[in-house]
Amino acid sequence: MKWLLFILLTSLLNNVFSQEISGKWYGKLTQGPGGYNDLFDLELNLNQKKYIWGESLASYGNANKIRIGLSGRIVADSIRLAETIDMIQEDIVPWKWVACIKKYNLAYRKDGNFEYLEGTWTGVSKNNPENACIPGRVILSRSVSGLNLLLSELKDSIINTEQIAYQSPEPPILNFTTEFLKTIPKKVTEIKVYHSDLQILLLDYMKVDNDTVSVYLNRDLLVKNIRVTKRPTVINFKLDTRMELHEVLLYAENLGLVPPNTSELILVDGDSRHRIMIVSDKEKSATIYLRYNSQK
Repeated sequence: MKWLLFILLTSLLNNVFSQEISGKWYGKLTQGPGGYNDLFDLELNLNQKKYIWGESLASYGNANKIRIGLSGRIVADSIRLAETIDMIQEDIVPWKWVACIKKYNLAYRKDGNFEYLEGTWTGVSKNNPENACIPGRVILSRSVSGLNLLLSELKDSIINTEQIAYQSPEPPILNFTTEFLKTIPKKVTEIKVYHSDLQILLLDYMKVDNDTVSVYLNRDLLVKNIRVTKRPTVINFKLDTRMELHEVLLYAENLGLVPPNTSELILVDGDSRHRIMIVSDKEKSATIYLRYNSQK
């Protein structure tokens, strides 16, 4: 029995780390509000053995081309890559622009015949590592046709929310214990977060059956009537930094064809990703608490 367990665990570990990502990847890199541009072309040329190495090429037309060597490794289900300032091979930027030295936190997935790397990036200024670049998201495909298909599917699935404005300069006093829309908030987990700009990816992890949810932040509506599918809905939102504890509540607008209402929620906090399985019904609303601390 012990040998059987050992073989099973070894097989599982091999499956986690066996994904081959060597080769060229084509994609897009986004940058949040206040950045140089909201969308760049991105190519990664990767080699993989025990570790990963290669180069990245981020560009915007002919006026902006940044080619940098990078290296990284696979950690659990995340692909962590980091560019190196000493390995800049091409640095063409418009006047007043400065290249970002980027870190990528990516996840691999396969959809039919297409392979994708998706995730987030952060970075610092080439001229001053104390100056953080405005971060964003990354989507990559092994083929241009796969990239074009993904972009067409994603065009309506990214939701940028506005920060909820409070009139008082003092932080609001919120009561998270009371019932909400005739349901009882059910705590799923509490997560420490270190960035005020966060992102939620919401998708169905079981059979798609027309589940629909609304997302509330501190009992204020964030997004209404999201249909949960295999394609992630991306929700960008911002925390009120005057408050330490925040509540994200998922209210089931319906129960789909097969109750209860189920979904997978991925919370992106800088380089960190937290995966949570969500179950809501007409009696209970799944609730996630975020404890904000700007200092790690």
